[in-house]
Amino acid sequence: MTSRSKPPSFLARRAASFRFAWAGLRYIIAAERNAWLHLAATFVAILLGVLLRLGASDWLWIVLAIGWVWTAETFNTSIERLADAVTMERDDRIGAIKDMAAAGVLVSSVGALIIGAIIFVPHLWAFVQHGR
Repeated sequence: MTSRSKPPSFLARRAASFRFAWAGLRYIIAAERNAWLHLAATFVAILLGVLLRLGASDWLWIVLAIGWVWTAETFNTSIERLADAVTMERDDRIGAIKDMAAAGVLVSSVGALIIGAIIFVPHLWAFVQHGR
């Protein structure tokens, strides 16, 4: 008689998926210098939001902008690593693909900066003018 191992449960598979995702995020933060800029901007945005007591609708936009930039950076890093795995030789097509992926990070970062300015500048101006 042979014993069959029980397949992993739904929860065990989900837990493994989260572990892999966290490992990917840790890799990006450890390996990518630009991720440190995104991390710093994330902390500044959250700190300012707490200090300025942002409302729920403002937080919605801030969280969306943060997620947007991190998603773009994650895809960019993934594309770069995959392209490097294909070949380390200079290839104009791969170079263009890497440039387009980097452009996605730039576009999302500029969008997030604009969202941050729209939200934070009036709050900061009111704080400077009236101390609140």
